[in-house]
Amino acid sequence: MSTKFAITLARQYGSGGRFIGEILAKEFGVAFYDKELIQIASKKSGVGEEFFLEDDDKKRWWLLGNLSAFTATLFGSENDNKNLIVGDSIFKIQSDIIRGLARKDSAVFVGRAADYVLRGNPRVISVFICADKKDRVERVCKYANISQEQALKEIERNDKERARYYGHYTGKVWGQASSFNLCVNSSVLGIEKTVELIKSFVNEKLKMV
Repeated sequence: MSTKFAITLARQYGSGGRFIGEILAKEFGVAFYDKELIQIASKKSGVGEEFFLEDDDKKRWWLLGNLSAFTATLFGSENDNKNLIVGDSIFKIQSDIIRGLARKDSAVFVGRAADYVLRGNPRVISVFICADKKDRVERVCKYANISQEQALKEIERNDKERARYYGHYTGKVWGQASSFNLCVNSSVLGIEKTVELIKSFVNEKLKMV
């Protein structure tokens, strides 16, 4: 039986989800993928990073359907044919890469509907991170160096686009408890203890499969 596993993290903007993911990856001694996937996707597909950055920002991802067409090579040696890529192909490229990386080794994946991409694998643990609005605003102000008013706008915009993105590609509700193995509010225990909670949950779940 394979010992490989994957932890997928979906998160509200400003909830500390990326930090939690980084710490979890270090604790388990596995790879961590967030924006690193953009460089991998660009290199593997031959598509400029700017297309993935647009998609990653969730600002204009729905406009990709209006791209005329371009040619690229999909991930891995299993499919080395040139493919005509339009519309939702950016998502497909990233999904192929996530699946390929998960087959290769254990890892933590942040965002990109990775829980849906890796669905059906019993050794995938899907987690949703939320946090109190006050803590989220404080965190965004600190790391983005913006005002509270600007932070609130960024939180609302990012949450809306993440929900839209997730719903479009999965048909499920972003942040709904039934869509994930574990939902946790990082404000309750703080980042470090939230990591401990998730780590304990992961270890217990992996014993069952």
